[in-house]
Amino acid sequence: MATATTPPPADRASECPETVPATGEALRHALRDLPSPVVVVTTETDDGPRGATIGSFTSVSLDPPLVSINVTHGTQLHVALAAAEDWAVHLLAADQADVAAHFAVPDLDGEDQLAPFGHLRGAGPPLLRGSLGVLLCQPHARFEAGDHTVYVGEVTHVIEGAGREPLLYYQQTYRGVGGEV
Repeated sequence: MATATTPPPADRASECPETVPATGEALRHALRDLPSPVVVVTTETDDGPRGATIGSFTSVSLDPPLVSINVTHGTQLHVALAAAEDWAVHLLAADQADVAAHFAVPDLDGEDQLAPFGHLRGAGPPLLRGSLGVLLCQPHARFEAGDHTVYVGEVTHVIEGAGREPLLYYQQTYRGVGGEV
C-alpha cells in the first residue's frame, strides 16, 4: 500500500492521487470539504460569562455520556474553561448563523457576547434561547493536543430545543443540511 513517504509502484502511479506534506494549512484545506457541526460553548466563572463558537465538537461516549470540544490555547474561552465548574454546549440551528458569527468574534467582553441574544443567567453557565438543544456538562478530562486543549465534558442534563435543521460549517461558510441521498 502506498503512503505519503513511499511512492507507489510504477504500474499504480497513475491510479494514486498526488500527495502533499501534512502541514496545518494542508489539513485545513482538506477538511474544508467535510461539514462540521457548529456549537456555541458558554460558561460562567468568577470573572463573568464567556462563550465561543466551536467547530470541533463531537460525541465521545454514551456510557457515561461524554462530549468533547477543542479550544485554542490563549483564547478567553480557554482561560475560562480551565477554571469552570460547568459549561453548556448549544447545538445551533441553521437559522442561527448570526449567533455563531457573533460568538466567533475574538476579544468581545462576555457581557457583550450575550447582550444581543435572548439568554438565561443564574446558577450555572449562561443559556442561549432558541437552539436545537443544550448539553449541560461538567469537566471530565482535558489534555493538551498541539495548539489546542481537548476538553471532555460529562453531560449531566440535556435541554431539548426546537426541531429544526442544524447549522454546519462547510467550505468556509455556514450552511444548512442538504437533501437526503
